[in-house]
Amino acid sequence: MLCLTFMTIALSAQAQTVKIRTENNVDLTRYETFTILKGESVTPKDEKLASDKALFEAITNGVRRELEDRGYRYVGDSTAQLNVSYVAGAFDFTDAGNVGPLGQAPASDPSDLNQSRAWSKTSREGMLVLDISDAATKKALWKAETENIELDHGDLVRVLDGVLYKSFKKFPSRVEGKKKKKKK
Repeated sequence: MLCLTFMTIALSAQAQTVKIRTENNVDLTRYETFTILKGESVTPKDEKLASDKALFEAITNGVRRELEDRGYRYVGDSTAQLNVSYVAGAFDFTDAGNVGPLGQAPASDPSDLNQSRAWSKTSREGMLVLDISDAATKKALWKAETENIELDHGDLVRVLDGVLYKSFKKFPSRVEGKKKKKKK
């Protein structure tokens, strides 16, 4: 059972689609500070499983960890050089189909002849879009779009941590940038 759970989590992580876009001729390592702006939740109010405040805190903690690990410094005010914003949402997804006549056992009585062969599965999926822009010019510099986030198998913080890790995996590190400059 435990093995099945790990396989399900691994498969759901692989199913996530993360598209990263960095603007041309932009050196993100020249920026030192960032702040996180309160984003937008596009989940309908009657379907929200977490408050907007909980979502903001989870995204803030995850983004701070990822960027601070790469040498950027968080400042919670307007002196930041980079603004990080987000749009997040979740929706119920229903998949349905018809099994068809194959693979059935022969009917033992007439009531078995007219059984439904249709099936449906409802799951909860989410999306997250992260935008990083220059605070002074408001120019978009970097964007990560994540789709197909499986939300059925875990709590919000754990799921977002995985998504943010994948999103920032190739984000430039200021620490590496400093090492490269010293070698020249």
